[in-house]
Amino acid sequence: MRSGFGFDLRSMEIFVETLEQGSQSAAARRLGLKQSSVSQSLANLEESMGVTLFKRHSRPLEPTSAGRFFYDRARRLLEDARSTRRELVSGDFGHLHQVRLALVDSLATAVGQPLIELIRRYTRDYTLTTGLSHMHAHSLLTRHVDIIVSDDRLENYDGLERHALLREPFVLVVPRHWNGPLDNLRWLARHLDFVRYTPQSLIGQAIERHLRLNQLELPARLHLDNTFAVLRLVGAGAGWTITTPLCLYQAGLEELNVTVAPLPLAPLSRELTLVARRDELGELPALLARDSRRLLEKHFRAQLERVLPWLSAEVTTQP
Repeated sequence: MRSGFGFDLRSMEIFVETLEQGSQSAAARRLGLKQSSVSQSLANLEESMGVTLFKRHSRPLEPTSAGRFFYDRARRLLEDARSTRRELVSGDFGHLHQVRLALVDSLATAVGQPLIELIRRYTRDYTLTTGLSHMHAHSLLTRHVDIIVSDDRLENYDGLERHALLREPFVLVVPRHWNGPLDNLRWLARHLDFVRYTPQSLIGQAIERHLRLNQLELPARLHLDNTFAVLRLVGAGAGWTITTPLCLYQAGLEELNVTVAPLPLAPLSRELTLVARRDELGELPALLARDSRRLLEKHFRAQLERVLPWLSAEVTTQP
């Protein structure tokens, strides 16, 4: 069956050998093929791609400009293919070629740089993105990323491994100059606007669902798409919000001009979980989860204990 690309590894190998040996007959001897097979493969290659690869009357054979371009690419692809085969035969999969990760913004801020150092020890290449958690889940399920850290455990999907990283409560955040009560959100909402996360975010959806369950209908005036903007607006006195300790840490807890208090409703918490496809990445997901918990303890919890000791006890980083 002809490749949809117009070429396959075998036709690339014949093409490269023909150029390097200088003739079709020499390439045939090198590859253990009949010359007619080499000639037919090269003719099919040119026809399928619609380009001329050789200067026909030169001896030894020389490439056209298209042929030289294809030669350079073909050599790299063949080298990758041979390397892949060697690694498959050896059974040594400990060093991954590429890992693609997607993290919630707050975790990327808290432990992103040390995590990158860890990833570099296990991979030749990597990509790391942040953004909305529901988009990360879709990317994992469609194989556009390999690992996500999200507040969605994807419990309805099989074939995944999950490693708990963090459980934290939601808290009330008001401007530091606010001197009114902190135990009545209806009263608070009559005096200050509620600063919302956008409804596209999982954290925003969790907060809105909790407010509805507690029969709180608040005016929808301010919707912001990132934690930094939400908390800076609150610190400036524009309103109040509901968020989590890690989000406070992300925005610069010690620099925020805010007061943090327990949420005066039924308790609400979120869990961050590292999720990956099972059995594809060896021990890497478990190692990343372990080191993420250690980093959260070292940096995030340490600041909480210093600034908000009452809140630190409510945060769990154990699996």
